[in-house]
Amino acid sequence: MSVDEMLARTMSASSLLTKREIFCLVAAVAVAAAVSEKSFRDGDGTPLDGRRRHIPYLATFWLPPLMLIFALLPCFGLLSFRHVLSVLFSVLVSVCVYDALLLTALPLLRRYVSARTCAVLWLLPNYLVLLANLNQMKLDRPRWVVHLPVMAVQAACALWTAGFCAVLVWKIAGHLRFRRALLRRARPVEDPEWLALWRKVQTDAGFPSAPYRLVVSPAAATPLSIGLFPGALRVVLPERAYTAEELELVLRHELVHISRRDNVTKFFLVFCTALCWFTPLTWLAMDRSAQDIELGCDETVLLDADEGTRRRYAELLLSAAGDGRCFSTCLSASARSLRYRLRSVLHPAAERRSAAALVGVLIFALLSTGGWPALVADSGAGRDLLFPTGRPEDYTVQRVAWRENWESTEYACADGAALTGLLGDLELGELDGNYATRSLGLPRGKDGGLIVEYAGPGGSHTAVLEDHYLELFPDAASDPVLSDRVYHLREPADWTAVFSLLEAASS
Repeated sequence: MSVDEMLARTMSASSLLTKREIFCLVAAVAVAAAVSEKSFRDGDGTPLDGRRRHIPYLATFWLPPLMLIFALLPCFGLLSFRHVLSVLFSVLVSVCVYDALLLTALPLLRRYVSARTCAVLWLLPNYLVLLANLNQMKLDRPRWVVHLPVMAVQAACALWTAGFCAVLVWKIAGHLRFRRALLRRARPVEDPEWLALWRKVQTDAGFPSAPYRLVVSPAAATPLSIGLFPGALRVVLPERAYTAEELELVLRHELVHISRRDNVTKFFLVFCTALCWFTPLTWLAMDRSAQDIELGCDETVLLDADEGTRRRYAELLLSAAGDGRCFSTCLSASARSLRYRLRSVLHPAAERRSAAALVGVLIFALLSTGGWPALVADSGAGRDLLFPTGRPEDYTVQRVAWRENWESTEYACADGAALTGLLGDLELGELDGNYATRSLGLPRGKDGGLIVEYAGPGGSHTAVLEDHYLELFPDAASDPVLSDRVYHLREPADWTAVFSLLEAASS
């Protein structure tokens, strides 16, 4: 590859970071606009232009199937296992750090922003998972690199997979058992006044066909909705009497959950917990996010409600102690959140806002920092990775140059074998994942890098040594199978030893 060709490729690569930032900004604006639209629709009144009044927080139902497809791509040869592992590691670390920061800031956020916004904040990592492997999200270099032996990585993957499957199966089995026990003796509501009120509430929320079934179950201790799919969804009431006003509040509460697909959101939260089962922060985050979903529902039902309605709603919360396990949504509150829910119902903070701008800022920060941590499985010594035959002595140095800030300085190598030996002794780990080949042969970091061109059996190739990385560029004409690779150095490059072997070439 000529210097001109490498320069052209480098100029193209130099815009990657800017493209990434623009992409993150566009995504942040789109999410903030969606949150703002959701807040606008939640206001009381008739549905806007025939649309449903309450819409889902985010499209959380996409995550589980897309994650499964992404994890299976190596089985079809579409991605390497290292690539998938690196992307998943980066995402999991980012999610854990985000959850920790959000848990720390949650008391303050609950004072100044709406509960609906707090509920959205827990779901933002969904976008990082969905977008992490796009070309627009390619990162130049990770900020932190964790080196692990290959055996340790394999053992950790096996342990993580076992834990993920165990948690997911446990939660799904618990949901199915709870649903079976709840609906085994359930019977459809036949009271014409209740059914008329149920149709009215659905119509007011933008469901003109009133599609959801209302049932009564002796196993239900509190009103709840259960079911992940529309055809299987049921609104279940306990065997107790309600006044017309109480029943309307109960039905409006459950219909807000249904409109927002909160049952699916809870499955998403369980899925995220299974992904990060190894950290207690994720389990705590799941509990707090479920609380914020209920608080957001209370907030929506009581928008512009008078004091008397708020008091009757608070009495419903107190009388509706029950069980809302797994992927169900219920009116009742756990003992830990009941006091906070009652305070929010009876004494709403007038200064809280939807804070769509805050959502936009956080999603931009989350996407912009995605890929900062990277996992590298130790690959071996440079002599085994940089030279196809495994014999460095079979290769001769053809050219040595130092490039920095688009300026190139040619060097004469006094001892090519010694330089090759230095590169061969480097301990390297291949960097995989959604990272660009930053320099494509020409370093553009502030400290520059050394270009070494080799000729040997089967053709030529180029190695580019930087402070913490080494990039390898095989000659596509001589070996079309090999692709550009990036390795991370366990120890920084020893420039003193390198330049002791070089002399500036005479002009």
